[in-house]
Amino acid sequence: MIAHVFVDAENVPPSVTFKVVEHFGQEHTITRVDIVAKEDTMPYKYRGLDKNIYRVQNCFYGKNSADTWLCMEMVRAIIDEPDLELIIIVSSDKDFLPAIKFAVDFEKKVFIVSNGASHKILSAQLKILGVNPAAVELKDYRLKFAAPVKLEKFLPLMSFTTKKFFFEREEKIKFILLKRNGILSEAPFVNGMGLSVFGRAMRELNILYHGDSIRDFIAENFLKVNRDRVYFQSETEISTPTTAELIDQYFEEHAAETIKIFIRHNGKLHEVPFVNGMPFDTFGKLLRERKIIGKNASIAQTAGHSLLKVRGGNVFLCNDEEQLELYGNTIKDVAEFLSFHAAAVKKILIKNGGKTFEVPFVNGMTLEMFGKLLREKNIIGRGASPSSIAKKNFLDVQDSRVFLCDEDRLIEVYAETSGNLDPYFEYHADDATKIFVKHNGDLFEIPFVNGMPLALFDKILHDKKIIGRNSSARKVAAQSLLEVSYERVYLIPEDEMAAALDDMETNVDGFFNRNALQIKSISIRHDGEEFDLPFVNGMPLKVFGKLLRERKILDRKTPAEEILADNNLELRDEKIFKHRAPH
Repeated sequence: MIAHVFVDAENVPPSVTFKVVEHFGQEHTITRVDIVAKEDTMPYKYRGLDKNIYRVQNCFYGKNSADTWLCMEMVRAIIDEPDLELIIIVSSDKDFLPAIKFAVDFEKKVFIVSNGASHKILSAQLKILGVNPAAVELKDYRLKFAAPVKLEKFLPLMSFTTKKFFFEREEKIKFILLKRNGILSEAPFVNGMGLSVFGRAMRELNILYHGDSIRDFIAENFLKVNRDRVYFQSETEISTPTTAELIDQYFEEHAAETIKIFIRHNGKLHEVPFVNGMPFDTFGKLLRERKIIGKNASIAQTAGHSLLKVRGGNVFLCNDEEQLELYGNTIKDVAEFLSFHAAAVKKILIKNGGKTFEVPFVNGMTLEMFGKLLREKNIIGRGASPSSIAKKNFLDVQDSRVFLCDEDRLIEVYAETSGNLDPYFEYHADDATKIFVKHNGDLFEIPFVNGMPLALFDKILHDKKIIGRNSSARKVAAQSLLEVSYERVYLIPEDEMAAALDDMETNVDGFFNRNALQIKSISIRHDGEEFDLPFVNGMPLKVFGKLLRERKILDRKTPAEEILADNNLELRDEKIFKHRAPH
């Protein structure tokens, strides 16, 4: 089509003008570009343009003078240019309605290119004027000028942010049917789109409403959420029974053994079906499916509070003795607890604040009950730590329970609380050895006992000034080929040494520490999002892959090689390099 462009330079930047000319010039023949503004507001980028195409005009002074001038130029072009077919108005104003109606009456096609803010009002006003809507197209210069045809009917309901998301992923858009309350609605969808973007789009399209559960909606429509992104389910996943179906199937298969029991959680009782010895996993799914417990609640703890026993991956009804034990663990009152465990109560001495107190004690009592006991006896205040008091009195705290120490543990607790490690190494003289630990590239010799508490290992590192106050003993252990398990430090067995060395070579923090002077920042694009990352040219592929997974850019199953080509990176000899810019 033969086109003439009219630019209101007072409210549209030059970059938009040139973008319009470049884009529409590929499909149409642009014979003239009229650029109008008052001289004192005319951008300097409009100087020195090709006068055969561009005509820059000063509209003098006065309010709306640029709009008036452009309207006049449009009317003149319609009359004086008989071959003219398309008028392109580049402006965010709404003052061109008379000229637009005039153009349409003369059977001209009109494109209005603006920032999109006035599109809704313009559409309504054009309708009032009786302008044929097919003759006028509204383009948003913040987005691509042309939307996918199937997307157009959804655009009036979408916010700019949602439009931008779909425009930038035009080739990936699928149009799917979604079901809510028995009603099917069509909607645009991009596999892997963010959960928040998906929810916003569904609400803008009036498919979902505020207060609706988005995750229930996703499950109902055979979609899935992984790392806060929404994906299509595979055929295998779709054909797999739902959790509710699996639970129903289990109880159908065990109908003769099924009984009704009450489950206690958060002070409430819930009646549920139960099979003695049912799998722990099925029991947990039942509780969550019935919304008795939440996602992060402990299944085992709920079973214990309901006087059920978990053994070997299964859940059982308790016998009388087991019920008594479980009941004792649920007691919250100190007097009732001591009365219940009367046969096991011992007297011990607790020292605090320079005073010594005799208190009743049950070996293995919960830390919570121990704290209540100390507070009732006015040994500690409300904000004091019962764990700290226990350790100062050479009691052992493990898994939130308090125990009397055996000889081995007593030596360790004394060393932890007093800070004097000599008795510990004297006690373990036959097992003590010397090892080298690595920190910040330097080696240090320290005394060591295989399986020593992490707290003692940490104290040695601080005493020898190998690490500072904020440094991590765990990190030093990892760099020194030591293993930390259950708060104890061990030498790595020889048969695992090769794997540990390989893991250390690909440790992300260690790699960047060793190459600190070569680190540069790069931007990585993936799934329509952009991420800033530290980068060392020639870094190993394994390190690069770990970095992407730590930053949650890639999941475990996606190889790092998949994003190289799209980010100007290349793989050579298992190392990542940035492409050199062409000369």
